[in-house]
Amino acid sequence: MRKSASRTGSRPFRAGAAVVATAAAVVAGTAAPAYAVAGTIDPDVGPIGGGSTTIMTSVGAFTSITAASGRFVANSGTCPTTFGTTSSTNLAATVVVNDPDTATMTVPSLAAGTYRACIYGVTSGAVSSTTPLSVNSTDTLVLNGLNTAPALSPTIGSTSAGVTITATGLGPYLASGTAPAAVFKLASVGACATTYNTTSATAATTTTKNVGNTVATITAPALAAGTYNLCIYAGTGSGALLGTTTYTTMAAPTLSPKAGNSGGTNTITVTTPSAVITGGSPAVTFTKGNCPSTYAGVTGDHVPAVTVTKISTSKVAVLVPVGVVVDPGASTTAWNTCLFMSNAGNLIAAPAAYTVAPALGAANPAIVPSGGPAQGGTDIVITGLTGIPTAEGATLSASLGGSPLEDVAVVDATSISGTTSAHAAGEVKLSVTTAAGTQTSTLAEFTYSYGITISPTAAATNTTPTIDVMGAGFSSITGWGSAATGGVAPATGAYVFLVNNAWFTTANNGSGLNAGLVTQCTTPTVISDNELICTLDLANTLSAGGLVLGADVPDGAYSLVVVNDIADTTLDPATQYSRVSSGASFTVSEY
Repeated sequence: MRKSASRTGSRPFRAGAAVVATAAAVVAGTAAPAYAVAGTIDPDVGPIGGGSTTIMTSVGAFTSITAASGRFVANSGTCPTTFGTTSSTNLAATVVVNDPDTATMTVPSLAAGTYRACIYGVTSGAVSSTTPLSVNSTDTLVLNGLNTAPALSPTIGSTSAGVTITATGLGPYLASGTAPAAVFKLASVGACATTYNTTSATAATTTTKNVGNTVATITAPALAAGTYNLCIYAGTGSGALLGTTTYTTMAAPTLSPKAGNSGGTNTITVTTPSAVITGGSPAVTFTKGNCPSTYAGVTGDHVPAVTVTKISTSKVAVLVPVGVVVDPGASTTAWNTCLFMSNAGNLIAAPAAYTVAPALGAANPAIVPSGGPAQGGTDIVITGLTGIPTAEGATLSASLGGSPLEDVAVVDATSISGTTSAHAAGEVKLSVTTAAGTQTSTLAEFTYSYGITISPTAAATNTTPTIDVMGAGFSSITGWGSAATGGVAPATGAYVFLVNNAWFTTANNGSGLNAGLVTQCTTPTVISDNELICTLDLANTLSAGGLVLGADVPDGAYSLVVVNDIADTTLDPATQYSRVSSGASFTVSEY
């Protein structure tokens, strides 16, 4: 029996571990068999810009391959017989061998088109430019904008204009255009057009992209509530579709208040524009991220509200949980309020922003000085506060009785300073506002005295100069008048008199008609709450009872005084007539 001849050719390959291949060869490896086998890829569609994966399947083809790399040949071309040199126009694909039958290919940054997948493998060492083709796909990979679904943040927004959306791709899917554009098209109307088209769609207000061409930033226009295909293009005109994904709009609820103290425990209301709260047990969460479309999507970064009280089909009251806090070192932190039909239901309103800040306290402040003139201008320092933000640009304002303090400045975390503005005479409470909201003092902490300043401050006797009177609270005073001529005393109403010092002594808790009256400023006319004008009659004097006497006003130094009600016989010097002051002094003299 003849002995058989020895067999030539390759010996069976030993199975190797799956590794990630690199595009560049470090040491030329031992090539796989010098013939290629056919394979198929799945999925056979993918996004523009790379970053997606597809699996090449070919039974037994990867049994002995220990390192591999790949190419995608455009226009369904034939795979090169060797790996070749990697360049910006000949990109390498990372390949991971999974098992003897499959390998995962990561698609590099490729433009839209149809590509054939090619894998080059070695049994030892690394892939080099001369490594022969191992597996080529019989089918092709289609990359286009319809298959590019960038990740949106947020995915759900308000119907109001101005919502900012980011669309982030797996790779630089925006590389083909210099000025991207986007439109919103209702999903019920149809899919995105393959080139820019605003028919049955609404253009985005603005669309920009980052330097890396991976992120589009889109400003949404006003949209009706619904689900939209967000279509991103290389530009307007004939710009090609680069990506499409789904965006949902809902009517935004109104929060009251919109801000509060860090640490919660306060109650807010959430009011929707329409009757969407049809369930019996609505649920609310607070998150610094995005609201999911269903409560099932709530993750660990959400803080659920334990107490949610349904008031109506469009309103709930929510006890803000203690976990809603300001970030360490921050002046404010914004949280999204998410309203669900139930703790097993869908989101029923767009996210609504709720801002927290360090807890504000202004119940028992101390103000120095504790009083000043009604026309304002008093510099004060307020201490005994808590939660005052010290960061530059942080929200901070204050008011006394509703009149804002001017030039408010932070002294420290418990003190502020400012200058009073005009306010009607009387005792008033302090209100302080930060990003946490507004807090008002328990008691009246400041007293506005009834002061005025006048111009001019001098005139000759037997003249009738027009006097400009600056003060506060004039609009709330009614019945302005002046004594009639012919010896008739004034009746009720508000009057402006020229008096001497004796008048103030008698008027204290008494009547405005008393000793010390000199003359009147006739026909008072209110210009604004802080200003009035009148005509000073220096050709006639008044008796203590208010009778008009036909005599010139003697030369001398006097004061102009505003009396709120001449009929009042118990005038309060703090609020019912203007105080004696240098600003109200008037001199009658020839020069």
